[in-house]
Amino acid sequence: MSKKCIKCGHALPDDASFCPHCTAVQTEKQEIKTPRRWKRATLTVLGILIFIGIIGVAVSMYHRPKVYEGGAQIDYVDKDKTYKVLLTFSEGDGVTGHAQGERTDTLAEGQDSALPCQLYVLNQDTGKLAWEEFSKEVESCRVDTKPADGSRKMEYIEPMYNESFPDAAYTSDIYFTSESGTNDIVWTVKMKNGDTISLSTRLTIEKLPAVTYHAEDTPMETTEELQELLDSIDKEVSSDTPVYLYLPAVTYDGDITFGDHTWGIHGCTNGDAETTFTGIVSLKGLNGNYADISGIRFEGSSGTGLDAYCFASASECSFEGWDIAVYSHSGGWVNTTDSTFTDNKIGLKFDTTMSYGSSPNYLNNTFTGNGTAVCIDNLPGNEVIDFAGSTFYGNDTDIENKAGHTIDTAKATFE
Repeated sequence: MSKKCIKCGHALPDDASFCPHCTAVQTEKQEIKTPRRWKRATLTVLGILIFIGIIGVAVSMYHRPKVYEGGAQIDYVDKDKTYKVLLTFSEGDGVTGHAQGERTDTLAEGQDSALPCQLYVLNQDTGKLAWEEFSKEVESCRVDTKPADGSRKMEYIEPMYNESFPDAAYTSDIYFTSESGTNDIVWTVKMKNGDTISLSTRLTIEKLPAVTYHAEDTPMETTEELQELLDSIDKEVSSDTPVYLYLPAVTYDGDITFGDHTWGIHGCTNGDAETTFTGIVSLKGLNGNYADISGIRFEGSSGTGLDAYCFASASECSFEGWDIAVYSHSGGWVNTTDSTFTDNKIGLKFDTTMSYGSSPNYLNNTFTGNGTAVCIDNLPGNEVIDFAGSTFYGNDTDIENKAGHTIDTAKATFE
């Protein structure tokens, strides 16, 4: 035993913690130091900084640009408002907040057409249209078409506000042919706050096989032969089947009626002779059937030249000498382009409260020497009738717009 009591000096075992003789504790007392206050302060500050950092990250995550992706409809939150943003091809569906995720149309073989794809914005809480306030926050709006396998890419115009669809924020016309197949119409809207809205709808065009008649192999040299052919078509060809007629350069005297089909009626010239109608040509298509007419002369002395109960388009045609050269009524709508109206009492007349179709661009027509070049008594829809490139001169009245329908003559010429 080498250890001694620190108090009495008595010998003790090496591991003794107290002395049995004097009961003195053998462990030396150590000073316990009070913790320094700066360490505690540092830890407190560090904790506060970490808390602030977490809040900052949360705020940053909340305010960072967002991507909204959906089909034909999404709900977009901006500040304290929620907007319903949707796509449709129907104005009626748009104003009532019904998106159109897909649409299928039929088109006659060899034909081309277009549909207006429209973007609508409604306040989610009130259900009211809100495109004006929404558009103020838009930086850009783009459209693209993506064809499915085996389909052809549809053409389009970049979206813009269109007065013909005044309740839509943006409208893009989608152009297609009977061979287009299926395309996804993809919209990308970039907001000024950095958000991106992506929407899409699908358009499918189904081709209708057509029946074609040529003057070279089908009798149609006289009014009687042509009417006999038209009557046989009504009996033997389904009304769903488009019919194309390539008429000879002859003059048809007397009235002609085209029945309930989609028609392609094409005239021609042969020297000084050209396909000419001198009697009333009536178009009786129903349920979406229509007529495309081109290269035909309508020459009369009274009465009505082209009498349309359905949608029709006339290009590179001439109308002369009629009381009413082109008359749209009872659901009809006739669009004319690159055509001439000369010495008629009324050149182009609308008097219909409904329409089976519409096409508002009356481009590059010439109206000369008519009593009234264009008369609008009644006309449905909001489409802006555009006379861009058309010329009016020598008419008693150029445009008589009794219906107060919106027209655009900014790019027309009046002499």
